[in-house]
Amino acid sequence: MKMLFSSYFRCFLICALCCVASSSVRGQHPDSVMRHVSDSVAQTLRRMLEAAPAEYAAKYRQHDSANMQDALLDELLRTIRHTRDFLKASLDTNAIKKELSAIRQRFEIASDGVFKNTGALQTERNLTTSYKLIRELLERANARKAQVDAYRKKLVGFRHNFDSIASNPQLYTIPVDTAEFLPVVRKLYVAAREVSPIDSILAGSLHNVQHIKDQLDLTVYELQSGLEQIERYERDLSEQTFRQEVSGLNVPPLHARPMNEILHQAFEKNRLILWFYFRNNPGKLAILAVLTLFCTIFLRTLRRKVATNGLLRKDFDGQLVLRYPVLSAVMIVVCIFQFIFPDPPWVFICLLWVIASTCLTIIFRRFITAYWMRFWWMIWLLFLLACADNFVLQASRPERWCMIILAAGGILVGSWYLARGRRAELREQWIVYFIWFVVIVEALSIIANLTGRFNLAKGLMVSGFISVVIAIMFLWTVRLINEALTLASDIYQTPERQLFFVNFAAVGRKAPRFFYVFLVIGWFYLFARTFYVFNLVTQPLEDFLFDQRTVGAYTFSFFSVLAFFAILILASIISKIVSFFASDKAGHPADAGSPAGLGSWLLVVRIFIFVLGLLLAFAVAGIPIDRATFVLGALGVGIGFGLQSLVNNLVSGVILAFEKPLNVGDLVEVKGKAGTVKSIGFRSSLLQTLEGSHLVIPNGELLNDQLVNWNIQKLMRRNTLMVGVAYDSDLELVESILKKAMKSNDNILAFPEPVVWASEFGDSAIEIQLYFWTGNLRAGMVAKSELIFAIHKAFREQGIVIPFPQRDLHIRREPEVEKDKEDGDDASD
Repeated sequence: MKMLFSSYFRCFLICALCCVASSSVRGQHPDSVMRHVSDSVAQTLRRMLEAAPAEYAAKYRQHDSANMQDALLDELLRTIRHTRDFLKASLDTNAIKKELSAIRQRFEIASDGVFKNTGALQTERNLTTSYKLIRELLERANARKAQVDAYRKKLVGFRHNFDSIASNPQLYTIPVDTAEFLPVVRKLYVAAREVSPIDSILAGSLHNVQHIKDQLDLTVYELQSGLEQIERYERDLSEQTFRQEVSGLNVPPLHARPMNEILHQAFEKNRLILWFYFRNNPGKLAILAVLTLFCTIFLRTLRRKVATNGLLRKDFDGQLVLRYPVLSAVMIVVCIFQFIFPDPPWVFICLLWVIASTCLTIIFRRFITAYWMRFWWMIWLLFLLACADNFVLQASRPERWCMIILAAGGILVGSWYLARGRRAELREQWIVYFIWFVVIVEALSIIANLTGRFNLAKGLMVSGFISVVIAIMFLWTVRLINEALTLASDIYQTPERQLFFVNFAAVGRKAPRFFYVFLVIGWFYLFARTFYVFNLVTQPLEDFLFDQRTVGAYTFSFFSVLAFFAILILASIISKIVSFFASDKAGHPADAGSPAGLGSWLLVVRIFIFVLGLLLAFAVAGIPIDRATFVLGALGVGIGFGLQSLVNNLVSGVILAFEKPLNVGDLVEVKGKAGTVKSIGFRSSLLQTLEGSHLVIPNGELLNDQLVNWNIQKLMRRNTLMVGVAYDSDLELVESILKKAMKSNDNILAFPEPVVWASEFGDSAIEIQLYFWTGNLRAGMVAKSELIFAIHKAFREQGIVIPFPQRDLHIRREPEVEKDKEDGDDASD
């Protein structure tokens, strides 16, 4: 605008000067001329000003369009670069096609015997195995589908960006000025040359991805439909549990499938599901292996210690757990920790049972009597055969006969040994009840088989043998654990580094009671899980626990509430387990002179466990942190009023743990009591005094009172002993005897060197002070006692007298004159 007005002003001046000049030539008055010029110039300026907005608006639109065009071209080129980089790391469609093909092939395997080649009837084992296989395939297909959908969404986004830029009319604006025309055309040419190949590649990628997506959508739909159909089959079977499913054994089936096809189908399904489960649970398998390793180390260390002490028995009576430490560790860990595997397939859990039962067979071979060993061999063989039969997924006439033979074998073996007696030879008397159980269950299995109830008969037959073998393994697991704890409690009176400083006195000599409850519940779960009816019973319970409920603005489920308290209880249990490390180490730490290890940080670890458990409990329960903060704030008000002492001790415990004025195992003196720190708890600490008693001191008092810690620098302690000798003694000889006595004492340190000082002349003796250093307080007490004995003996041999305080009593008689005078005075009175 400034340039515009300046140009107009220059035009006005030029016109005015021209008019004045011409008027002077013609003789006209300049004023009249100027008025005439002003009118004409004003009209000219008015016309120019009226045309200026349109002219400059056109230029503004042209420049704005050029700027917008440049921005669109830059965005187009940037989108091209991003698209090119994204397509370089393109989706491996070939791998997805191969996996999709493998999923469909495995779906065909899983469908065999369920949707095709159904044979005589549907079986629970076949439906369960097929359901788990199809569910696994569906998870993999959904994972691939999510990957393809995300990739396609990204491609569609790039396609949308190209289309939105290309459809903008401003991209194709051509400037009027020929000087600006060629650069714009050049930019458009470059952009078109860059877009063309990317656009073709993008279109091809979208086509391929869409094709794969369509195949994945179809596969997911088929897999979901298969799962829903299997669920319907399972519900129908559960409703017909006690109904006749097949004809009697004397009537041939209408639809019989060759046995070789049935076995091949069972092998393929079990192989696939086992491979899937191993691949999906590497972490849990690693945990099982690590637990087995730690248990093996513990048992091998325990056996070595028992053998070193000469307590290892040749017959291993009461020490069977040490006979084969590796096998004992495998059996204990498998029996207890098999429950960490969620919804395991039959082939996997059966593999664990076979491994554990094989270990048990080797462990108590030649330990139990030959009579009951034969019983175990027969029951174990029937168990293995029942497991092998349960691998067969489809029903057949030969399998029905095998089921009857196995069930009859179980009845005969159990009845024979029950009738023969000799129960006194049993190491575990509870086994008798499980023998009765297997006899009854196998009899029911035969009845169900003969009446055409195949699924019920097979479930009873297999679960009968499984239950008795698992019960025996559980009983012997408890026995082996109790033996290990008893031996460890007897051998390791104080914790040792090789066993991670575990305090077996605190652990106990037997497994806790809740462990027995856990095994009983576990046995019932393993027995009932064989039947599909168990799922129908537990499904309503799961719905009750996991269904979301709303109270006000808070949504919860009963499972989240139970999980909240369960996590807190578990954190407390873990904290107590960790507290087993709080005991002193082997021997006396004060004697060893080494600093405490893990024990000094136990309180910090326990607090961390509690805080982590609390936060995890809030997260699992779905309680927002702001609401948790409100609850903690309300709790803080209560603390301010009524829990000051408790919080003071708790905070003092935290300060003790971090500031570390004392550690677990330190020799301290507090309130005139000396002792060893056994543990630093949340509220109080435990001190074992030199007299053997245990003193509980609140942490606040430990922090506020004067505390003497002999372990902060070194455990050395200077001791003093005073000896008195007679005045006529040879002091040089006395000094020599005292130094020799101190140097010959093993409890007195050579450095700093012991010192003999003559302190003062006493009333009845020359007092000599002995100063010597010992490694700790206990050693000082022992050294002082030994020195007294040694010095007394040496002084007697050298004739040196240790005087005792003496007083001389002098009796003086009064003069007779004074006495007579006193008598005369008395008479005159």
